[in-house]
Amino acid sequence: MCIFFFERRLPWNGATVLAYSIVMYKHICLGFAFVVVLVFGWMLNDFRRDLKQSARTLNEKLPVILENTKSSTETLKDLAKDIRALRDLAGVSNETRDRSLVTYADELLDLVEGSGAEIGLKKKLIGSGLKEIVPADEWTTGARKEALWLSFRAKSKRELLERMTKNRFGSDWYIVVGDDPPQKLADWLRENHEETAQLPEPTPE
Repeated sequence: MCIFFFERRLPWNGATVLAYSIVMYKHICLGFAFVVVLVFGWMLNDFRRDLKQSARTLNEKLPVILENTKSSTETLKDLAKDIRALRDLAGVSNETRDRSLVTYADELLDLVEGSGAEIGLKKKLIGSGLKEIVPADEWTTGARKEALWLSFRAKSKRELLERMTKNRFGSDWYIVVGDDPPQKLADWLRENHEETAQLPEPTPE
């Protein structure tokens, strides 16, 4: 119709062509804008349907998710009870422990290991002197494994010291440094380890 208007009413010259081009450009822009609006409306509607579907799925699955969460929580509670039972069975107290016990035990064993001494048990029945004598570095190799367990069970450094300086039967370990006479390992540690020297004396048996 626009072309007819320009053909019938206006002479076909440069000005007519320019006016015609402007009118066509406007129609093209309007057409493009209309297409953009349609595409945007389609995308918005598709997004709305996806959102609605997701909400429906969530509503369907939510009870199952909540039930699984409740079940997991109950399982964790049961596991915590089992751990406490194992601690009680092992004789481990729930009271607050000195968290530096491992470090303390390691310092004592390092001191004994570097002494160049010998470790043994005092003879009780026949003769005098020591028995089962081994070099200090060899003794500490086995003592470290036991010390790790003892540091877990002991409640204080004093208790750890007493346990580390006795064998499993309650006999005192003795240390021999050079030509010095045998000395209880606990007493030697009190003389040579500053922190141990400040600990309370053991309770007389």
